[in-house]
Amino acid sequence: MLLARNLTKFVCFLNKKEVVQYKIQNIFIIILYFLVLTGCMSTIRITSVAERNKEGDYTVKWEVSPDKEGNIDIYSSLSDSSFSESSPIITTNINDQYVLVTSQNPNIREYFILKTSGYTSGVVSNRIITMDNIINFRDFGGYFNSNNQQLKWGKLYRSGDLSKANLYDQERIRDLGIKTIIDFRPVGESKNRPYLVHPDIRKISIPIIAEFRDSLLFNLNNKHFNRSDAIRYVQDTYIDLIENYKSSYADMFDILIDDNNYPILITSTLGKDGVGLACFFILYALDVPEYVIIDDYLLSNNLIDARKIVSNAHEMPEYIQEAVTALLSSDKSYINYVIEHIEQSYGSVDKYMEKELRVSEGKKALLRKNLLYSPQK
Repeated sequence: MLLARNLTKFVCFLNKKEVVQYKIQNIFIIILYFLVLTGCMSTIRITSVAERNKEGDYTVKWEVSPDKEGNIDIYSSLSDSSFSESSPIITTNINDQYVLVTSQNPNIREYFILKTSGYTSGVVSNRIITMDNIINFRDFGGYFNSNNQQLKWGKLYRSGDLSKANLYDQERIRDLGIKTIIDFRPVGESKNRPYLVHPDIRKISIPIIAEFRDSLLFNLNNKHFNRSDAIRYVQDTYIDLIENYKSSYADMFDILIDDNNYPILITSTLGKDGVGLACFFILYALDVPEYVIIDDYLLSNNLIDARKIVSNAHEMPEYIQEAVTALLSSDKSYINYVIEHIEQSYGSVDKYMEKELRVSEGKKALLRKNLLYSPQK
């Protein structure tokens, strides 16, 4: 009987101990969850852009999320790899959301980082490079991929035709340090309209769309050519590019994996179609989210003036003007049409790039090494 009572007390003691342990474990889990939750809530993200005006000055814009009060510090450097963090060039209120920064030198590019509450933005600079006679000239840099790694500024550029470059444009290209130009224009156009750049810059011809200019002019002179025809023409052109110029894009990637070729400029007549698809494949290989890639593709619409490309467009019938707009636009439906075609024909964009463009995992690793900042950046 005594033994039974002692055993009962012992079991009750264990049960009480287990209850206490259970409560302690629950409290610990609640505390851990609270810390994780508050940690996530307190993580600050600074999204920023920089735009440069004709005078060379910058407008730096930002958004801080989640919303917070306080100041934001802006640091400037002539190099994207070294910033003096001892003294910001400007300290202002977060809620201002933009500030005008006077350039140190209108002919030299500047880079910025922004800081608040111990958090730092990515490196920021102007994406659009203003030229006199070269359209659609811009930098690949600044985008973040799915792993939150940022593309390096000043390594890879894209543009339209360089054949009309004046002395100012040529000097700007030299100031950017460009070492290699990949020219997608057809052979005939390259010969008749040679690029005016410094002889030290290496020019590599990778011709695509051999009859693009002639067929474009033919279609514009066709009295029955309308907007629907123009859309189908662009879609067919893109499918022709990805099916019949695979080796050209593969050759481009062979150039991109060699760090000795950088900085590189990829060009074509307008810098939007053949170059646009090239940029799609490059950014895709670097794991940049698809919506960011499409936004980059659509940016050509802000940089190509149809009135300058087809000077007498205003004299044409309205349906021809609509066709011209469709031909010279970068439309989301165009790039989606390509993606759908690739997925139906090859299974996925990854499979197409690996099989047809020879973009192996090894090449992707070299691309990341050449074009992404190191993780601690």
